[in-house]
Amino acid sequence: MKYMNLYRGYEKRKEAIDKRISSIIERSQFVFGEELDTLEKELANYTGAKYAVGVSSGHVGLVLALLALGFNAGEDHSNKEVIVPAMTFFSTAEAPSFLGMKVRVCDIDEYFNMDVKKLESLINKNTAAIIPVNLFGQCANFDVILDIARKNNIFVIEDACQSFGASYKNIKSCSGKLGDIAVTSFFPAKPLGCFGDGGMVFTDNEEFYKNLKQLRHHGDEGGMNHVKLGTTGRLDNMQAGILLEKFKGFEEDMTYRRNAAKYYNEQLKGIVKVPEIAEYTQSVHAQYVIQVENNRDEVRAKLAELGVPTALYYPHPIHLAPILVKKLGYKEGDMPVSEYASKHNIALPIDNDILKEEQDIVIDAVKKVVK
Repeated sequence: MKYMNLYRGYEKRKEAIDKRISSIIERSQFVFGEELDTLEKELANYTGAKYAVGVSSGHVGLVLALLALGFNAGEDHSNKEVIVPAMTFFSTAEAPSFLGMKVRVCDIDEYFNMDVKKLESLINKNTAAIIPVNLFGQCANFDVILDIARKNNIFVIEDACQSFGASYKNIKSCSGKLGDIAVTSFFPAKPLGCFGDGGMVFTDNEEFYKNLKQLRHHGDEGGMNHVKLGTTGRLDNMQAGILLEKFKGFEEDMTYRRNAAKYYNEQLKGIVKVPEIAEYTQSVHAQYVIQVENNRDEVRAKLAELGVPTALYYPHPIHLAPILVKKLGYKEGDMPVSEYASKHNIALPIDNDILKEEQDIVIDAVKKVVK
């Protein structure tokens, strides 16, 4: 068994994907092109955002989002602070750090997302932005986050790298309504994944949209007239074409994925701590993460012996990441909920095409090992 069997997602659309790839090669339309234009329009329409900009990865999308908000490359941002959750992929904190901004860390709640009860105490005159993360596919508590941000005139970037297709109170993730800018990733393991790296940035703000279009292409406003310091941050046309074909069955895939997560919950509740989903969000279950009380590494090793692969999300919280420990000034014990999660979380196999028989193997193995 694979932790994620991504080939099956290709196999069920093989003819359409192969045809699309062949067409792009025949036209030699590799950078920009009709596929990218169409994908941006379709995904903007799906989410309800006014604008969508294809980018080369979720991480690049986060950097471009900060640049588009006016935190320009090459300028001193050392007095600007960005608040991120302690439990997230490194990139959430890496992007503002890369631009020389100071990262402040907020502990998480029972849903693995930013604990809004602790957020306001982190706000000060230097706070420039909040980057809430929709971890494992479910949205953070955006009503509270946006209220705090508006009261303090702070930007909000929705880190939706794991939540494309999710919703918050019937508002789609990446809609441009849950912050000033939203960023998602199309890394192959995501619910909507391409065949390499890719991502997209969404916004309802025309100025930010124009900035993003320039910034992903070296700040070029057209005709090699470079008006900003940007980067090579485009989503290539081949990946856009692949995503167009995969997107055609996306809603069906997410229904299947949600049912798979529900089946795990039903079978594993009371055996391990299963993931809780907040009443205000519909998750896409980008990962299915359980918690075990003791001997997490031993449990993983025994599951592996029974043929069940697992993963860790994440082996350490952001404030304890080796490169950031000294820079941020935090220590072990500062973020207790995130630190507990990093020591007790186990991600079980899940993807858009996981078979019930495979889930049964996982469930039986977990019951055997934990009991």
